[in-house]
Amino acid sequence: MNTSIRKALLISLTLIISLSTVWAQPKAPPMLDPRRFDAWTVEYEPFRLLIENAVEEYITLNETELPPIASTDNVIAVRSKSGQRQLYQIRYGTVSEGYNVIDNMEVKWVLGTTLAQTISEKETYYHLDTSEPYESTKHRPEIDYLEVESFWTHTDLQIGTDRLVYLFGKSGGITVEWGNELFGRPYGEAGFARFGVITPIFKMGIQVPSPSIPLGYRAGTDDTEDHLTGGIGGFGAFKYKVLYGELFFQSLEAALASGTHINSYDLGGLMNLSFNTTLSGIPMGKEKRLFAGALQIRLGAVIARVDHSQIIDDRVSFQNEKRSYSVADGDTTEEFTNGEAASLDESGLFFRLDYASPLIEKSYPRHEAVFQVSGPSIMTKYTYNINKTLGLPLSVLVYTKDNEWTPSAAILVGFKLRLDQN
Repeated sequence: MNTSIRKALLISLTLIISLSTVWAQPKAPPMLDPRRFDAWTVEYEPFRLLIENAVEEYITLNETELPPIASTDNVIAVRSKSGQRQLYQIRYGTVSEGYNVIDNMEVKWVLGTTLAQTISEKETYYHLDTSEPYESTKHRPEIDYLEVESFWTHTDLQIGTDRLVYLFGKSGGITVEWGNELFGRPYGEAGFARFGVITPIFKMGIQVPSPSIPLGYRAGTDDTEDHLTGGIGGFGAFKYKVLYGELFFQSLEAALASGTHINSYDLGGLMNLSFNTTLSGIPMGKEKRLFAGALQIRLGAVIARVDHSQIIDDRVSFQNEKRSYSVADGDTTEEFTNGEAASLDESGLFFRLDYASPLIEKSYPRHEAVFQVSGPSIMTKYTYNINKTLGLPLSVLVYTKDNEWTPSAAILVGFKLRLDQN
């Protein structure tokens, strides 16, 4: 094991140990008893807008810490199951950021008697029942956060070094992704970028070449040409409950290649199942617990193939050193027919652990950590979320494949911005 790999492993270990400074937030307030209350999200847009306007007017006219209702917030109405069936509570927010509560008698002050009565009659308009306000072991905001953030987003606009997601509402948006962390090559390490459409359950689009812009330190290579480049292709991915699948392909276009060789993924696939659990943590004093939060375990397989090709006389048609493509008639050059087999295969086991610290009471900082074994690398990643808007990820990769287009290790930095439109 060389010195650079030892350093990378030492940094990975340091990051994991540093999580010992992650403390749980105070426990969330008690939830409602489902035997006494009905709860649902207000999906009928005219009524939702009336609630938004009433809250905004109340904020304008009164001294209150209530924020306005954001377009991405869920608006939850709670009704008493007593004989009068009155509106008991309005909650708005998200599971990851917590909910603002307009409680009991305040509901009539904020909404007014007529609107409060109208909202309480859920059978007369479009709504979706929810168990979010109830005391239940299924109410795990950290798990919800991990499941959503791995594919979708909680905010209108997310901008980061790995991806950009802009939502057109709660049903869809556009996505731009740089590299592929799940295949063990984040940011510019993969040599491609993606542009496509995204919904909560699938995404698809095109894949294009990307410059290999370093976002940190790459150990074990001094040649700027020693990296993966990309061609034109497509990708698709889906997430359904605990199942995740992804497939992409690229053409053998020389694109951004330079020198005598081009190294490019021409095929990749991933399938995995996820398992979630909450962590109660280790008691440290009366209110603090060490390593409390949530853990997501993803287990599956990754299939990836790198095309290691030699460019002959600056031709777009070129030759893989193991397989032949677009060979001109009569071309019997030795490089085209008897090239040595390249290290093409980057397939193997996919294993990933995601950790998130507690997400209650809107407290910051929040912490996320990842350990992943996938394709050509072992990755440790730690994200320090300073506030709701800004997160700072640091990734350490140790590469397990020894070839000319891969460093021995890399330390990469980035950022993540989460923004709402209003």
